[in-house]
Amino acid sequence: MSLQPPVARTGPQIHADFLVVGGGIAGASLVLKLAKLGSVILATKESLYESNSRYAQGGIASVLLDEDSFEAHIHDTLKAGAGLCHESVV
Repeated sequence: MSLQPPVARTGPQIHADFLVVGGGIAGASLVLKLAKLGSVILATKESLYESNSRYAQGGIASVLLDEDSFEAHIHDTLKAGAGLCHESVV
């Protein structure tokens, strides 16, 4: 089996002063700041709505009050994670 080098793909070239990869909150806010300094390209998934920021519940969750507990926080985090969280990490 011989390995062939990848075929170069050519297409339209787009030029900008800045390239931001990721359309979540961090990428989108950076684009707004960079737009004041020059032209910006934002590379993201299928659409701006497909970002982890959109799926995040927002805010920072922690145990801050005396009536709260780490056990309740862990339980709430695992429940919100819908079985996708690694319990040992939580």
